[in-house]
Amino acid sequence: MVTANNMNRGYSKWITAAITLALLILIFIFFSEIVWYILIAAVLAFLGNPIVTLLSKIKIKGKELPDGLKAALTLLGMSVFFMGIIAVFLPLIASQAKMISSINPDDVRRALTSFTEHLEFWLHENQILKQDQKLADVLLEEVKPLIGAATFSSLFSNIASFMGSLFMGFFSVLFITFFFLKDQNLFVKIILLFVRDDSERKVLSVLSRTRGLLERYFTGLLIQLSTMATMISLGLWMVGVPNALLIGTFGGMLNVIPYIGPIIGMTTGIILTSLGMAGIGEYSLILPFVLKVAGVFLSANLIDNILLQPLIFSTSVKAHPLEIFVVIIMAGTMGGVVGMILAIPVYTIIRVAGQEYLGAFPVIGKLTRHIDKE
Repeated sequence: MVTANNMNRGYSKWITAAITLALLILIFIFFSEIVWYILIAAVLAFLGNPIVTLLSKIKIKGKELPDGLKAALTLLGMSVFFMGIIAVFLPLIASQAKMISSINPDDVRRALTSFTEHLEFWLHENQILKQDQKLADVLLEEVKPLIGAATFSSLFSNIASFMGSLFMGFFSVLFITFFFLKDQNLFVKIILLFVRDDSERKVLSVLSRTRGLLERYFTGLLIQLSTMATMISLGLWMVGVPNALLIGTFGGMLNVIPYIGPIIGMTTGIILTSLGMAGIGEYSLILPFVLKVAGVFLSANLIDNILLQPLIFSTSVKAHPLEIFVVIIMAGTMGGVVGMILAIPVYTIIRVAGQEYLGAFPVIGKLTRHIDKE
């Protein structure tokens, strides 16, 4: 028999959960930048923890290395790794820039003139433009309001602001990551500060299950990015596209951004290939090579969508693709590209916590019922 005290305890539980959720949302809204720094640092620390564990096995005179030194060495190792990748691609980028700088402006002007004449003829034939209208005049009228001293001043101000934010963000993330690596339980300790003593066991269970899911997710993501970079690079090389390694690796890594990453990668590949062909004066080859680049990217992403992504989501996140799509779009709306990248890890945490604390609700119970299935 349900007593009044049991009902009151039940209501109190849901009210507490609702208030906690509202507070978390408010914190995210008003301190979103700091929250993103912490989340990015947590992901980097998560990726760096295996290195810290490896360094823990090193003993000097029977003693382990200090935690601060292990964290610093891990950050240094990760930095060297990323700098090494940049060093590999810098010569390729330099050669691409040199090729672009050798483009003859007169050749480009003639090619564009021929293209615009054909386009203008087609627009007149289909009555999209009036016979007395020139395409150049129409485009100039549309662009003119957007160009001015105020526009360039605003652009410069935005660039300066972006560079300042980027610099601050980089060092903030680096600083927070160091302490997460130095004390691997720091993130857990911070969360437990807001938890009652009698709820600690349940919270630790949530964190442990979340860690397992995220380990599988990041392992799968690393395999996906590596496979995509390899497939695209090999595909471009096989069809004779210049700088296949640069374009393929860049395009493959951009798959870390759900949905729009592959589009950005393919567009960048098409632009670089077109500029490369223009740089050697082979304007007639631009269209064939653009089709080759598009074909390779589309084929690789078809394999990704059919094989790689379902494998990753089914073994780690364990959520329906439509559910993931909605979550990523919402995260992108709130946090832009960074939000889209972190959407799945954050949603995984929310799902595990939701199952533990709000699983009695039918909707949440059904959305999270597959989490514990291997």
